[in-house]
Amino acid sequence: DRSLRRAVADAKAAYLRDRRGFRPWQPVPGEHLVYDWGEEGPLKVFCAVLAWSRWRFVRFAERQDQATTLALLAECFEQLGGVPGILLTDRMGCLVGGVSANVVVPAPGYVAFAAHYGVRVDFCEAGDPESKGVVEHLVGYAKRDLLVGLGPFDGPDDANLTAVSWCAELNARLHADIRAVPDERLATERTLLGGSPSARPVLGATEPRTVDQLRTVRFRSARYSVPGSVIGR
Repeated sequence: DRSLRRAVADAKAAYLRDRRGFRPWQPVPGEHLVYDWGEEGPLKVFCAVLAWSRWRFVRFAERQDQATTLALLAECFEQLGGVPGILLTDRMGCLVGGVSANVVVPAPGYVAFAAHYGVRVDFCEAGDPESKGVVEHLVGYAKRDLLVGLGPFDGPDDANLTAVSWCAELNARLHADIRAVPDERLATERTLLGGSPSARPVLGATEPRTVDQLRTVRFRSARYSVPGSVIGR
């Protein structure tokens, strides 16, 4: 008995020494929208959670690329009736332009999208899914209850028709963690969201420039050199 108690004490000490410590996250109203992708068969599932109200948004797509991600974020803003202060996600390849000294450099298209809506972008630490557990749970729940429970679906359009009603039902129910109804909390949080532009950004659009006699083109406040053979074009 004494040897067993000693072994248990050693195991508990090692567990407390090596385990990672967590503190409960107290989200601020109107601040964080946390989003992520999941995959189940041929369908990709996009999930977003407004952290304070726990209002949830789920849609399906065939591709997990930058254009699809930003289009679904824009749709989410329209459903919210405003724009949160910060977008938090993991280091998905379609949104990352590079990493320098463990600091993520957003892709240019993501930067333009954020500037259009006046929102700040943030990324989780590498290999740290716990930092966005609020949406990780939703991804798993959407796979189990929506895709498996209500499927199969004939493509993303068919799945999205069900996802709209599924989210409406989910957001109208009492949330187990916050002991409140997300739709009711959203009505309060919406007053703190930023204003949404009247139109979505045109992703991937180009702006024509004419090369001047200095062999440069001007973009915003900077000039860029180009070959002299294209002067006047």
